[in-house]
Amino acid sequence: FMASDDRKTTFPVIPSAHWWVLRKKFKQSIPGVVTDNYIASVLNMQLSSARANVLPALKATKIIDADGKPLERATRWRDDDQYSKVCEEIRRDIYPEELLAGIPEPSTNRNAAERWFANHTGGGEAAVRKITQFYMLLSEADPSKAPDGSEPSSKAKPQVSLKADRKAQKPTSLQTSLPVTQDTPKDKVQ
Repeated sequence: FMASDDRKTTFPVIPSAHWWVLRKKFKQSIPGVVTDNYIASVLNMQLSSARANVLPALKATKIIDADGKPLERATRWRDDDQYSKVCEEIRRDIYPEELLAGIPEPSTNRNAAERWFANHTGGGEAAVRKITQFYMLLSEADPSKAPDGSEPSSKAKPQVSLKADRKAQKPTSLQTSLPVTQDTPKDKVQ
């Protein structure tokens, strides 16, 4: 029984928000070396978390090498036209053929993917969800899924205050727009 425990596999995890922010940064400029400091500042996270979680995943995906130097894949990863091919290469490097063939589109059968990862990693529910989410991200391989404002939490707070401001202005904007909408012919509204 001990042998099977030793054979539990680990898979890299990069939260999708981090994936898109890093990709956007690489699109702007590929760093000479990706360090834990670089990751921590770009993703607005703790240095220890960058070192323990994000750096190993970037190495596993072969976006950077063991020394943190961006590999050729990093250049193609940031290119929308090559993005899906790069995601497929990463999938083939990371995941066994059994998974790729058995659950090629995890978004259509997330439960099966989570079960597979739970059985092969021995991970708990939260860990398995994260692993599955990254597998789904790579399987979708769709650069248009990137959020428009690929910025970590620093932009979340101003958006909240903007929504509050909009609520305060709503009656005024409705009053000024209603007469225009009523007078506008139906074919012009759409």
